[in-house]
Amino acid sequence: MLLYTDTDSLWCKVFPSMLTGLGQTWFKSITQASVFDFRQLTSTFVTHFVSNKCREKTTGELMSIKQGDSKSLKDYVGRFNAEPVTIPSLQQEVAVLALMTGLKEGIASRSYMGRKKLTSLTEVLGKANDFIRAEEFDKATTAKRPKGDGKEKDKYRKDKKLDNSGTRE
Repeated sequence: MLLYTDTDSLWCKVFPSMLTGLGQTWFKSITQASVFDFRQLTSTFVTHFVSNKCREKTTGELMSIKQGDSKSLKDYVGRFNAEPVTIPSLQQEVAVLALMTGLKEGIASRSYMGRKKLTSLTEVLGKANDFIRAEEFDKATTAKRPKGDGKEKDKYRKDKKLDNSGTRE
């Protein structure tokens, strides 16, 4: 429309043809002679529908993502990794700092990454992936171990001999 005309009255007449649903209903509810130019029309429209606008995320929201005591590193990295792409012009150093400060205190991955000079999110996520693999390996090997205190093994050992009272040495 800017190429063909700069007439406010024409823009005001064409504007409703671009609206659908709730926007169309809103436009029909405007009282006659309450809008005097296109700038006022657009301002009124934006003010009315401002709550529908998608809000941009900030680095503050990224910094608020925490691992949680009962969450695995894999869960935390998965939740965290979805957020940086939604923040426009995010600096890598800020993303790295946010990921590292969100880790549980006292875990090996936080301690390791705190000692290293990691500056890119890709690098940190690579290291986190190494720790995730180790965490999953530990879970898998722990799950395969028999439960108990290990005393069951002693009764089947062949090198133990019975003494006269019927107990093993």
